[in-house]
Formats: sequence, structure tokens, C-alpha cells
Amino acid sequence: MHALIKEIATVQSGIYQKEFPDGDVIYLQVNDFEDTTLKEKQLHPSLLYAENLSGHLLEEGDLLFAAKGTSNFCALYHDKTGKAVASSAFFVIRIKDKDSLLPNFLYWYLNHPAILVLLKSQAVGSTIPSITKRMLEELKINLPDKETQRRIVEIGRLQQRENRLRQSIAAKRDLLLHASLYKIIKPNNNI
Repeated sequence: MHALIKEIATVQSGIYQKEFPDGDVIYLQVNDFEDTTLKEKQLHPSLLYAENLSGHLLEEGDLLFAAKGTSNFCALYHDKTGKAVASSAFFVIRIKDKDSLLPNFLYWYLNHPAILVLLKSQAVGSTIPSITKRMLEELKINLPDKETQRRIVEIGRLQQRENRLRQSIAAKRDLLLHASLYKIIKPNNNI
């Protein structure tokens, strides 16, 4: 089944708010993420809760799409983070029927390189390219059955894990090689 994002989810702009040192709501910004992962250790509430924030509070399974600039990505929000709202750098995507569409699947789809290239090719603005709400809402998605979605998500997760392990192995191999080569030329070496 094919659908447009606007048929399966709502897309809402993040908000701009003045920050305070001692708030009770987390204000998520692009620099709070590394790749698509939230850097939870550095988070601290910086907004004061008010009624105008209630409609913008994030819910479990909401997706945050970074639409401004050249580093576009989608992140998945988990409510264990605490009460939070997204900054205006994001669009908040809320799935209408989580029984037919897994948030993790939409997260995987929106981070797929081909989809990001497609969206970037349509971005507007010369100084700071931006993906518009309309572009996101009009994006077509092929919706497989839930079991296929689960499998795709799991394979994608395993691929990411494999990539992280390869990077870690390569970094350790470099350290070992550098140490071995330095040992050869190190002063007082009996070689």
C-alpha cells in the first residue's frame, strides 16, 4: 500500500521559545543529537511549562525531522527523556495509527539515504536550505505489512550496529599500528 505522509501522520512545526536556566521542560535542538541519537547526558530542562506548550509536548513515538540546513535527519522521541518540546529547527511527525505503521519503520524510512537525497533535492533557500512542511507531507511511502516493517527495522538496526563495530575495529587497528610503528623508531630501542 502506498500513502502520503500527511495521510498517515500529522506534521507540525517545532516552536521557538526563550530559554531559562531553571526550567521544567526540555527544549530539543539540533545540537542535542549526534547523528540521529539524542545525547541525553547533556539535556537539561530550559523552558518553563505554560499552557501554550501543552499542545507541543512530545509523545512516545513522535519523530523529529531536522528540516533546516544541510544536515537533515530524523530522530525518534522516547518519553523516558522527560517532558520535552522540539525547537523550530524540527518538524514533529506524529503517526495517526501506530497499529498499521511502526514509528521505528517511519524513522528508518526518513533516514534512508535515497529519501534524504530526494528531500534535499527539493529544498528551498540559497543561504540555509530548508525542507518545507508541504514537501514532507507530500512524500510518498510504501507501507508493507507490520511484520515486514519489523524485519526491515531489525535489519536496519543490525546494519547500524555492524557499522559501529567496523568503525571501532578500524580505530583500534589504527592505534595498534601506530603504536607498533612508533615502537620500532622509539629511542633506546634495540632493533
